[in-house]
Amino acid sequence: MAFNLRKIDLNLLVIFEALYATGSTGRAAERLGMSQPAVSNALGRLRDLIGDPLLVRNGARMELTPRAQALRSPLAQALDQVRTLFVAD
Repeated sequence: MAFNLRKIDLNLLVIFEALYATGSTGRAAERLGMSQPAVSNALGRLRDLIGDPLLVRNGARMELTPRAQALRSPLAQALDQVRTLFVAD
């Protein structure tokens, strides 16, 4: 059974990329030019979509869950492919 992409906001993938790169909703928000509450809201939507907390607090730091770590490489590859669609030859 194929996953229905119309059910998700694909911008969440870009937000997830910033979250795992920075490990912080605040720094991800700065990187994306968004507010911290907007990124936190997106993280909540991602958690619901994927069924995993993705980032968990460990003391003062946020750490990626094993599921989030497993998604890093495939997500980076997918986003790189999408970005190449919009590069002029």
